[in-house]
Amino acid sequence: MQADPAAQVLLLQISDIDNQVRQLNTRKRGLPEHEQLAGLNQQRQLLSEQQVIARSRISDAEAVLERVETDLTATKARLTRNTQRLDDGLLSDPRSIKATQDEIAHLKERIAALEDQELDAMQVIEDEKAALDKLTAQRESVESQMRKLLVSRDATGREIDQTLQTLATKRAEMAAKVPTELITLYTKIAGRQDAGAAQLKAGRCTGCGLALDASTMTRIANTAPAEVVRCEECGRILVRAS
Repeated sequence: MQADPAAQVLLLQISDIDNQVRQLNTRKRGLPEHEQLAGLNQQRQLLSEQQVIARSRISDAEAVLERVETDLTATKARLTRNTQRLDDGLLSDPRSIKATQDEIAHLKERIAALEDQELDAMQVIEDEKAALDKLTAQRESVESQMRKLLVSRDATGREIDQTLQTLATKRAEMAAKVPTELITLYTKIAGRQDAGAAQLKAGRCTGCGLALDASTMTRIANTAPAEVVRCEECGRILVRAS
């Protein structure tokens, strides 16, 4: 294959652009915000799970408190009735009086136990609500950090995208000046080697670093400048540029 030496030189510039594009894409994928956001998102998920647990405990404790308070109300009402019956002298039979007195004692014990349960449930609710408030504050802090990182990441991403667009336009303009057959060959090689062309400089391929032997250098030197030559090691197009 033959091509104008000037067109071959353009391949080096195109190769440089392609290298810049690869570096920019690598930078975009490796922005520190990605890792930081992933770590913060894990924290947010953990805090969310802990919030669910706290809300469940509050709900359970509130259900217990509601049941206890219902039992307590009924038990106190029964105690009041029994006490009133005794105080009003409505019971005359000694056995009935004794049974009522025993029930009153039992009801008082029951009330004391229910009041303890009431206090326990109220304490659980108070503690879990405090824990939930703390978890909520922590999650809001994490989400605030995430929002700032997203703004920073997106701003950098837009900057990189703009540069990529500029490079793409510049590359297209250069590629249009290269013969179709040559740019097709370059693209095919670049698909395997990341770069389809390299400079032949000081007897060495700047792509793979191979030092050409004397006989190969002599052969290339005797080849017409328009002849497209390739590195025997990496296959890149060797551009004989000063």
